[in-house]
Amino acid sequence: MEYRRILELALEALQNRRMQVEAEVEVLRAEMRVSGRATLKRKPKPISKLPGKRRTKTPAERRAQSKRMKAYWAAKKAAASAKAKKPIQSGAKGRAKSAA
Repeated sequence: MEYRRILELALEALQNRRMQVEAEVEVLRAEMRVSGRATLKRKPKPISKLPGKRRTKTPAERRAQSKRMKAYWAAKKAAASAKAKKPIQSGAKGRAKSAA
């Protein structure tokens, strides 16, 4: 008998909780309907203004970037070749400095 009473109380509690959950669901659905209408009235943001999106370069910007990088690498290559052509000191003078 006691076991049956426990089951009845548990069933009552679950039914009460179910009614509460259903009421909360209805409130949320009503809010979604209202907020859905409000979002339709607003204009969508332009693509470039969305967070997390990168702005793409125009063809003119790409050409300018290409020219800058070509000049950069040409200067770097010229500096490296000028450094390579520098004569290496060897012989008595070089050894005298290291021995001192």
